[in-house]
Amino acid sequence: MFKNIVVGYDDSKSSEKALERAVGIAKSCGAKLHIVGVIRPIDFGYIGYITPEEIEEYEKEEITKEERFLKKAMEKVTKEGLEATYKVLEGDPAEELMSYADENNCDLIVVGRRGSGGLKRLLMGSTSSTIVKYANQDVLVVV
Repeated sequence: MFKNIVVGYDDSKSSEKALERAVGIAKSCGAKLHIVGVIRPIDFGYIGYITPEEIEEYEKEEITKEERFLKKAMEKVTKEGLEATYKVLEGDPAEELMSYADENNCDLIVVGRRGSGGLKRLLMGSTSSTIVKYANQDVLVVV
């Protein structure tokens, strides 16, 4: 049924559940799993003056942290005998996940209901609700 599944992962409990579900689906379909983490760039509207060096340092730290999360997720996936890749992207999580899914011929996007970032919506996080509304693929939001 599904050949390429992308799962949004940020090391939150919600994304852990999404990864578990994506692994189960990938195993049943023989699909390849794409584990994607997205870091948000600094929002200059919320901060005072920051030097270019400080911005670069922040981005390096965030990328390193996200890569650590994704490598941990990859270990779980490879133990299950699945083919998988991981990638760290930068930008709006919903937009980046949808673009990645389009560019890599993914036919399912799996996300947790809420991630580790920002204010939480009443029922569904802003990333998952945006993906549900606008994705070109099937979407599974794991509660």
